[in-house]
Amino acid sequence: MPLLFGALAENVVVVTDTAFLARVGELELAASAIAGAFYIMLFVVGVGFGTGTQILISRRNGEKNYEKIGPIVENSLYFIWLFSAIIVVIGLLFAEKILGALISSETITEAAVRFLNIRVFTLFFSLGCVILSRFFVGIQFTKYVGFGALVVAISNFILDYLLIFGKFGFPKMGLEGAALAAVLAEVLGLLFFVIIIMRKVDLNKYKLFQFKKPNLDIMRSTFNLAGYTMLQNLTSLIGWFLFFVIVEKTGERNLAVINIVRSYFLLIITPHWAFSATVSTLVSNAIGAGQRRYVFPIIRKVATFCTGIMVVIFLFTLCFPNAIMSIYTSDVSLIEMSINGLYIVALAGIIGGIAWTIFVAVSATGNTEIALVIDIFSTIAYVAAIYFFAFTFADRISLVWFSEFVYSAVLIIGSAIYLSTNHWMKKQI
Repeated sequence: MPLLFGALAENVVVVTDTAFLARVGELELAASAIAGAFYIMLFVVGVGFGTGTQILISRRNGEKNYEKIGPIVENSLYFIWLFSAIIVVIGLLFAEKILGALISSETITEAAVRFLNIRVFTLFFSLGCVILSRFFVGIQFTKYVGFGALVVAISNFILDYLLIFGKFGFPKMGLEGAALAAVLAEVLGLLFFVIIIMRKVDLNKYKLFQFKKPNLDIMRSTFNLAGYTMLQNLTSLIGWFLFFVIVEKTGERNLAVINIVRSYFLLIITPHWAFSATVSTLVSNAIGAGQRRYVFPIIRKVATFCTGIMVVIFLFTLCFPNAIMSIYTSDVSLIEMSINGLYIVALAGIIGGIAWTIFVAVSATGNTEIALVIDIFSTIAYVAAIYFFAFTFADRISLVWFSEFVYSAVLIIGSAIYLSTNHWMKKQI
């Protein structure tokens, strides 16, 4: 439950930005969709390193090698901050050229670059939060993960309101206000995790926060595991980014519609993220403790819980589509164009929950290179489906969300085939 609540709170940030910017203008909404997808593509590459870190922490926790966990966390922080610095420089230097080459509208490109030039600095703090939250998940002490995410969500909501609309004496910054609010909210989130670790964790037991000089051997072993996960996340997010690039070519209004539905989609797939973290931790801990026979029961149980929640969300969406849309906009035409998309993504969330649970279990066994291969094939199929639906049904753009079914289907098939071979039992990390 803490993981579910934590993931929900994180996605409130996306909902808040979309809801507020929809009231500023369609240009700002469209620009935030493109820039947001580009930022997430960079961010999730770093999250891939965090996933590898979590797998190692969980394995050492299962082995009861607690003193090895602190050095893993610290060297992961060193690596992720260096990674962030490199990505920030690349983003500031080349984002305009990259987006300009991909986006048809010059006005959207200019607005997206303004947003991204501020938002990219979030990486230092958000990826720091990722590593520290993965520490909590890896040692199965998840209570504070949800609280940390809540700090970010509440801070972002308040700062969005103050900085986007210029309330209570703050400057009216519009699109840039949303970007700055995200940066400041992640700073507060990182401070929260540091304070909790200092007050609630046995630092000596885990040899944590000693901050010795970087250990290249630990970084190398972590990267050997996480590198494939980073590439896998990049592959997935390239597909996600191309989703918006392809839709943008069908019209600015279509892009605004898709961004609204995307916000709701990210909110309702919160259980995917929460349960994937759960299955990753439980599977890796079970293998580390020599209990491989529990791996498949863990996958089945987690997938069942996730599916049950997604069915409830689907039924809720069917019953209250107009109430959901009213959160984002009062524009009747936008609501009419978006409602079918809500139905489709709510249904896609059911199969997606099953797919993501099985797929993450592959990575949790330590076979991250196999997970990368599976995801490459899934993403190729996904982008092909996006292209087909976007240009075949441009006047009914919500149908493009059927591409999510294609992606999930390939994930399930590839992951199930691999896990059925039992080769994963031989993997050592």
